Amino acid sequence: MAVYKAHRPADGSEDGPAPRGTELSDEDICRALAAGEAWAAEVIFDRVEDVVDGVLFRLLGPGDGERDDLAQQALERIISTIVSGKFSHGCSLRSWATLITQHLAIDTMRSRSRERKVFDRSVGPASLELVAEDNRTPERAAETRRRVERLLTALSSVNRQRAEAVVLHDILGHDLAEIAGLTGVTVAAAQSRLVRGRKEVLRFITGQEKEQRHGNG
Repeated sequence: MAVYKAHRPADGSEDGPAPRGTELSDEDICRALAAGEAWAAEVIFDRVEDVVDGVLFRLLGPGDGERDDLAQQALERIISTIVSGKFSHGCSLRSWATLITQHLAIDTMRSRSRERKVFDRSVGPASLELVAEDNRTPERAAETRRRVERLLTALSSVNRQRAEAVVLHDILGHDLAEIAGLTGVTVAAAQSRLVRGRKEVLRFITGQEKEQRHGNG
């Protein structure tokens, strides 16, 4: 991942270094950022950048040419939500970073789908459990890529809240309680979104496969 630059005060001044000798909590760091301490942004970046990169890797693939730019955008959004008070500390800072980055990734997939460019990019998150395959032969690798593409297209086409639940649970590995906390709904509502999201994704992929078979026939 590229090196990300924290925002400095508009007047170019520098504040003091981060406190030493104690392990700062998420709340301490966020409070310092809200108070204008520029070092806090650097600490937040260090704390969440691996989460941001991991989410983008799994959703967009290792070969995505915009991944570094998107990671920078995600980090800036994270900082912005903290400064504006949108981060209520209902979850850990790393969990919040996961949610913000996932929103950005889904928005990016939707935008690319609308532009009909999604398949022009190198996608290959082979770790996706929904499309795990044996890729030892070119034929299997090609089939896995097609399945990944169909999944990403489906996720960019279904209801956003349901797509979010599928991504958080089936791809990023969060349980229903965590999803409920991240998205501000009950566990039952999170489960409903997940079940309905899976059905919509499956329906979309099945429809695409039928169209493909009819086209080849």
